[in-house]
Amino acid sequence: MGGLTIEIRQLQTFKTVAELNSFTKAAQTLQYSQASITSHIQQLEDEIGLPLFDRLGKQIQLTMVGQELYLYAVELLAVYSKIQHISADDTSMKGEIRIGAAESITVYKLGSVLSEYKKNYPEVTFSLINDDCLPLRERLHSGEIDIAITLEPKVNAPHLITKTWSEEPLVFVGERNHSFKTIEEANEECIIFSPKKCALRQFFEGYLIEKGISTHNHLEFTSMEAIKQCVVSGLGISMLPFISAEALLRDKKMKIIKSSSENPKFYAQVSYHKNKWLSKAHRKFIEMILGDR
Repeated sequence: MGGLTIEIRQLQTFKTVAELNSFTKAAQTLQYSQASITSHIQQLEDEIGLPLFDRLGKQIQLTMVGQELYLYAVELLAVYSKIQHISADDTSMKGEIRIGAAESITVYKLGSVLSEYKKNYPEVTFSLINDDCLPLRERLHSGEIDIAITLEPKVNAPHLITKTWSEEPLVFVGERNHSFKTIEEANEECIIFSPKKCALRQFFEGYLIEKGISTHNHLEFTSMEAIKQCVVSGLGISMLPFISAEALLRDKKMKIIKSSSENPKFYAQVSYHKNKWLSKAHRKFIEMILGDR
């Protein structure tokens, strides 16, 4: 393998196919023809001399060699991204910022920041994915994203630099005609949860268990919007960030359920890996979020 000739675009194609588990989806994402995607993978396999994917009918799966290459591809493409940001003129603002954010952050807090940033620095491009807090930190560690913006309890991760953007109260909510004086009185109600990897789910479930409230009767949704509509429809109760429930509470489509203890809160936080090289575009974006401008 001493004379390998591998192109960056081949690795980008390979990484995309591996993450989407589909040649077709990779072609759509990268805006290549499917023939080009197949050709890139074939060229890689020819160079390495081993198959990277098992083709199981219409399904594909990384081989052990493919799994190993994927780890190297993530590292190499992260370095390549840094190289792309290098400019002889340090005053220039260009390049790409890869952001991962919690859904509530994207919908209720991030839009105005992105709009202002794009207005001021039009040559900088963004990629944005929504995910739960734990997977976002995993993406930071793998180099898949540059910056994670989460909504959760305060983060204390040794390999990350984390700064607080804002303090966000959480509220227990039920349909507009509920008669519960406190959350403890809702013991027999259906609980509407977000997914298990979501920080809000973990906090909410832990809170209920601590209060002796049964969580056996529950529904689970990946979408915050679905959770809110279920509460409005009277299907159960939930815990939401106030920012995501504010409009429905104001319109009296749902109602807060009080707690006998202090109202819980989360923090909107901006994190990046301590070894991550930040371009001027990255630094300015973080400054703009935190209000240091």
